[in-house]
Amino acid sequence: TESFVHPATVRRCALPIHPVKHKIELASGSHSVQITGCCIADLTVQGRVFKNFKRLILPHLCAPALYGLDFQCNLQSLTLKFGGPLPPLTVFGLATLKADPPSLFAKLTPDCKPVATRSRRYSAQ
Repeated sequence: TESFVHPATVRRCALPIHPVKHKIELASGSHSVQITGCCIADLTVQGRVFKNFKRLILPHLCAPALYGLDFQCNLQSLTLKFGGPLPPLTVFGLATLKADPPSLFAKLTPDCKPVATRSRRYSAQ
């Protein structure tokens, strides 16, 4: 839901860096990445100025910047062009993006213990 910027973009634009100690979990849940700081600066997109827009600095980001719901919620709509052959599809109210994920272990009792088993690799045997 937050917006991120690549460290190279921060250097190229000479953005001021503010210290932040923050770790984010990646989608897999098994990896986390340390945020190296944040930038608070004006952002101009197609002539619109977003004052004091905050972006977290994320190493190894796959793009110069990723704009999350903190940016998108300021807009009435957002159009993404993919160049496909079909006519546009309009989707309203992506509120599910803001939903908290369900707990995987909510129904387990406190006395439940994990069980380790050998791998069940399939073979000709």
